[in-house]
Formats: sequence, C-alpha cells, structure tokens
Amino acid sequence: MQSLLSSEMLARIADGSPIPAFVINKQHKVTHWNTAIEALSGIKKEEIIGTGEQWRAFYTEKRPAMADLIVDGASADEIEVYYRGKCKKSGLIDGAYEAEDFFSDLGRNGKWLHFTASPITDNNGEIIGAIETLEDITERKGAEDNLRYYLQEITRAQEEERRRIARELHDDTAQVLGSLSRQLDNFIRKKHGFAPNEVFFLKDLQAQLNRGVQSVHRFCQALRPSLLDDLGLIPALRSLVTGLQESDGIHTDLKVLGGERRFSPEVESLLFRIVQEALNNIRRHAQASEAQVVMEFAEDGIKVTVSDNGRGFELSGRVDDLPRSGKLGLAGIQERARLLGGTIEVQSTPGKGTTLIVEVPS
Repeated sequence: MQSLLSSEMLARIADGSPIPAFVINKQHKVTHWNTAIEALSGIKKEEIIGTGEQWRAFYTEKRPAMADLIVDGASADEIEVYYRGKCKKSGLIDGAYEAEDFFSDLGRNGKWLHFTASPITDNNGEIIGAIETLEDITERKGAEDNLRYYLQEITRAQEEERRRIARELHDDTAQVLGSLSRQLDNFIRKKHGFAPNEVFFLKDLQAQLNRGVQSVHRFCQALRPSLLDDLGLIPALRSLVTGLQESDGIHTDLKVLGGERRFSPEVESLLFRIVQEALNNIRRHAQASEAQVVMEFAEDGIKVTVSDNGRGFELSGRVDDLPRSGKLGLAGIQERARLLGGTIEVQSTPGKGTTLIVEVPS
C-alpha cells in the first residue's frame, strides 16, 4: 500500500513539473513519463510506460540512457564511454551524473539538452530505479555560439591592431631612435674639444637613446612577436620564456612533448596569449624563482601547463568566480580557453606555488 501511494505521489509530482522527466525501475522499464517529456520527445506515455524503450526519445539505435547506467551502478569510466568528456558527477546529488549533449533527431533542427540522472534507493540504500530530468538548452547554446563568434572576431581585430602598432613602432619609432643614436655616436667621435663633463653628458644621452630602442623592441614583442607570425607558436614561446628569465631573473623552462605541429593563426595567437598572461601573472604576483611551461601535443588536442614555485594563493569557489575574486589575469585566460573550446584548471596552495592547466581540443 505504501509503495503504491509513493508511486502515485511520484507520478503526480512528475506530471505537475514543467521539467521533462522520466523514471525507470530496476528492470529498466519506464514507470513514469511526464507531460513535459511528452512535449519534448513527441512520445506519449501510453506508448512507452512499461517498456524499456526510453532510448527512442534520444537515439536512433538502442543504447543506454543516462538513467540506465545509474540503475546498473556504472562507474565513472563506464559512463565516460558513452558521453566522452560531456558528463560529470553532480555536485548536489550523491550518485547522480549530469551531462550536456546535442540530439540531432529532436525537433526540426535538433536540440541541446542538459540532463541529470539520479538513483532512487530503498530504505536499505539499494538502487531500485532512477529518475532522469532534462532541460532544453538550445537557445542558451545558440547565444553562447554567437557570443563566441563575436569574441573571436574581436580577438582577431585586436591581434590585427597589435600587429599594426608593433609594425609601426618597429619601422618608425625604433628606426628614428636608432638613427639618432648613430648620429650622436658619429658626432662624438668626429668632434673634438669637448670638456669631460660634456662628453659624459653626450654618452649618457646616447645610452638613454639605446635603452629607448630596446624598450620599443620589447614593447613590439609584447604587442605582437614577429616570431609568432614567421615561425609559429613554439619559437615565439621560447622567446617569451627567455625574456622572463633575462628581464626578471626567474629561471624558466619550456618543454615540448608529443608531435609538435602548427595550428591556425587564430589558435596559435590565443595559445600564445594564454601562456603570456600566465607568465605575466608569475612576474607580477608570484614572487617565484622558478617557472615551467609544458606544451603537450596529443592526437585529440593540446595541453598547456604553466607552473611556478611562488607564494601561491587560496583558491575560493569555482574557476567561474575568478573575476569577482579579483583574479582578472586568470579570468582572461579562462575566456581565451573558452574561445578555443577548452577547459582551465587552477591548482594553488599558499607557499607552494601555482599550476595552471589548459586543455584545448583539436
């Protein structure tokens, strides 16, 4: 009697919810199929309750739904086989998993769904079924794609402007300063009769001009290193690492693992900016004596790891909270990683340094 009441209550709750949901039992048979999932899938409850055909709502061929895997007590690795990087453990419900995926056969043009499958247990904690809830996130994904497109266009425009300014500084300002330095040197060598203090003044003026030329060259490299355009990502990173060591005295290594290869100019620019910003953070905040950059090339993407032995910091909340916590440099890295469809992980402990890991798919 109690289980019957519980079943009826669950049915009323499910049918009254605007969130698409279905329930299966231990035998993988559908016991509840609410009105919202009827509208989403186009399958009426009369067609599917009592069957094991919940897969029909999402796939053209029979395969487990997320709820089926939960009922079977599948491990994280077994679930990963079906969802390949698109799923994760729920942070709210013990034993539950959530994922996002595109289902091409839903609706006219397919739909993006966010879905969560949670176990249903008896009084002894044994799994007796599972409930799966779904959310149509197609509009959100479309907005994200549009935003990503505009960000890519803005990034491309920024890089073009950086290239233009760097070229003008190199071809104009640096050339003028260099010419002045050479003229001054010729003037000092050819003109005689200067008092010692006048010679000292002119030599000091020439040294300042030379430092100005070097500063302009460094600024050009920071704006848009010519190596990035001429030779590619890795040579540009080697120059970046050498610059950190020479200018700040931070012993820095660059390691390249796997089969090095070229990417599109946009991808290489974003990867370069990620490493550049990470090294700038080390220079400004870490108080480190050592740093390391590892570029790991794999068949399915690239993994970038930047670590230091500096003072570290206390991680609070999620990576998405970085802007609110004042970590704007890391927030910029996160945005660039998102533009590449990648992920960012930050590991840091006060007094033990920081490690930044960015993984980008091919």
